[in-house]
Amino acid sequence: MSRLVCGLLLTLLWPGPAVAQGLPAWLELNASLARAQVPACPRERAQDFRLHWQDGRLTGRLASLSLDLTCSRSGNQGAKGEGDALSLLLTLPPVDFAIEHLTLYLPADAVLSGPARLRRADGAVMIDWHTDGGLLALTLTPEQDGWRWQGELPGRLLVPSLQGPVHLQGHWFPGQALQLNASTALPAPLSGRLRLDGRLNTTQAGWQWRPGTRLTIAELGWRQLRLRGLTLRPAGPVPLKGTGRWTLAWQGGRWQQRSLPGAELELVLAGQAQGEARLRLSPAVQVGAHWHWQQGLALTLPEQTLPLAAVAAWLNGWLTLPALEVEDGELRLAGRAGNLLNATQGLTLELALSDGRLRRGELLARKVAGKLGLAWRQGQFSLAPDSGLAIGELNTGVPITNIHAALDWRGNGLWLSGLTGRVLEGRLALSPMKLSAHTQGELHLQDLSLARLLSLAALPGLTGDGRLHGRLPFVLNGRLSVHNGRLWGRDGWVSYQAGDALAASAEDNLSLGLTLGMLEDLRYQSLDAAVSMTPDGEAVVLTRLEGQAPVMGKIHPVNFNYRHQENLLQLLASLRFAGQLGDRLPASLQGESNQ
Repeated sequence: MSRLVCGLLLTLLWPGPAVAQGLPAWLELNASLARAQVPACPRERAQDFRLHWQDGRLTGRLASLSLDLTCSRSGNQGAKGEGDALSLLLTLPPVDFAIEHLTLYLPADAVLSGPARLRRADGAVMIDWHTDGGLLALTLTPEQDGWRWQGELPGRLLVPSLQGPVHLQGHWFPGQALQLNASTALPAPLSGRLRLDGRLNTTQAGWQWRPGTRLTIAELGWRQLRLRGLTLRPAGPVPLKGTGRWTLAWQGGRWQQRSLPGAELELVLAGQAQGEARLRLSPAVQVGAHWHWQQGLALTLPEQTLPLAAVAAWLNGWLTLPALEVEDGELRLAGRAGNLLNATQGLTLELALSDGRLRRGELLARKVAGKLGLAWRQGQFSLAPDSGLAIGELNTGVPITNIHAALDWRGNGLWLSGLTGRVLEGRLALSPMKLSAHTQGELHLQDLSLARLLSLAALPGLTGDGRLHGRLPFVLNGRLSVHNGRLWGRDGWVSYQAGDALAASAEDNLSLGLTLGMLEDLRYQSLDAAVSMTPDGEAVVLTRLEGQAPVMGKIHPVNFNYRHQENLLQLLASLRFAGQLGDRLPASLQGESNQ
């Protein structure tokens, strides 16, 4: 009987308000239907369906309504089955309904449920739905045996970390790809707005993202990083769950106040919670990583080796670095981050350089090795205590060997916390200083061999021996200058054997003869020299020697002052050239030239 009353009520009232207005005002009708179901879509059903007519108004109520967006009885191959999905919405009377429990089955096994109100207007179906994640407002409009939709839903219905609303619209027509457009704000600590231009197809295996799908972010912010023009796209058809290969590219950006170049990141999603990534900075510089999601985004960079020359070429494309030519070397790197989205959990990166060979003009550094342990936590950089650099040999014209430098991060910059090396059978050390385009420091020298220094100077007839110490304050601002430098030594000797022409001149010059006589065997107790050099390399050395020397068969005290001026950079260049020429000449030719 209830089915008959319900059918009669629908027949009388459904054609339109004109028929309803013809009914007497005192008439009150009730009708109910226990269950309705779409045979082709078993999960689409309505239960305890009730209609009520009173005071010229028709209202409806449903205990439960289930809709299935994944339904397709044609095996996802055509329009016939696609039209079955949501068909209950079309068969319900065009009246407002209060639904005690609305359930929506989504692709990827997602299910939404909660009380809702369903309204009709101009052929469209408007749903106000109170789900567990918040209020969902959606308008569905049937068109060409398909649907158009637009509305707003809480972001946490999709991803728990999305706190803002998601605005969406799209359409689905039988036999065509489903189009879904959505936009929302990124969750903290990220900043920016995410836009989806999605295309989906149905296949025997289910829904798939088409290659034309794009996920874009005009500008992404994270801590002190800014990236612009981000685009995420599938490399080919990808299942709706996202497992497969994706490509993320960006046009450029900034880190703190420094520009960053564009790059491309290839993502391989093994599941919703883990996958692999490969960052392509240049064709020769690619960095691989593993990631997984477990209460945060964890990242691991397994140890991998990159060509140093390719890394330097990439860095020179966006950083202002010294003009170094990398002739050889490898860079090994590894790293990890417990949660990239949590500033309290740090990011660590370990870099190791080996077998490096670097050149700057005529300066050549061999056997370069180094280690850098970099950590980033709560917006601050730090370096591991064992971070440093070693150089087997640096040819400046005066060979420097066994160079060891310790590095540190202080404030907002990289510091040289100490440097030592061997030179002229002695030792050198640099005071701590900040590594920047404009810096200053102090070079300390200890136990340098005077004999080796004079042999490099290659002044005919001049020999000597002793140990020198020094302190050379310098300023480096593109070019090197020295001010108020000092060299000193104790208890050594100097000998100058004049050439024939100078010796002949001394026969007629008593003062010159006495001076040459003192310098033939000068035993000094004190050697002091003031050293300065201009940025163009012009050096002035004021030397004072105090000691004893035999003159006319007797030992006499000697105070000898000498001023020497020469372009030190040109001298070092000459010494480098001589050394390089000696390295290249066959041994037989070197022997002939020394005879």
